[in-house]
Amino acid sequence: MIFKDPKIKGADITPKEVFKNRRNLLKILTLGSLAAGFSSSLQSEVFAVGESNKKLRAKFNQKYSVNDKQTSFKDATTYNNFYEFGMDKDDPARYGKSLITRPWTVIVEGLVQKPQVFDFDSLIKLSVMEERVYRMRCVEGWSMVIPWNGFSLSN
Repeated sequence: MIFKDPKIKGADITPKEVFKNRRNLLKILTLGSLAAGFSSSLQSEVFAVGESNKKLRAKFNQKYSVNDKQTSFKDATTYNNFYEFGMDKDDPARYGKSLITRPWTVIVEGLVQKPQVFDFDSLIKLSVMEERVYRMRCVEGWSMVIPWNGFSLSN
């Protein structure tokens, strides 16, 4: 017998066509991993206002948006589960600044026509940056609606 939780609305469940599209899921997970690694060193750059931030500006992609109220910047940047920094939810915000992310690289190798090594600056030049809004749900029962800036690996 399949258990159906009466508190979960149909709108909260990932549609079957999205669930089955595993390639996109892998792309999103890859970008999420990259973003997590770069987040502590780039947080001040990405959210700073000024001349130096122009290269990270992104065009809003309406296709990836939700109607829910966005989570506050403070909550989105201080409450998370990067256990590499500690077991408390606020440990990553407290200790993440010590993570050295440069010179990190992404190596594309194996069954590819042109093996390459990318640093962060070369990665962001590959495609037009776009902003998406995602509703992230944690298995612990909390969720956040957060903006994401990046680019699609398929482009």
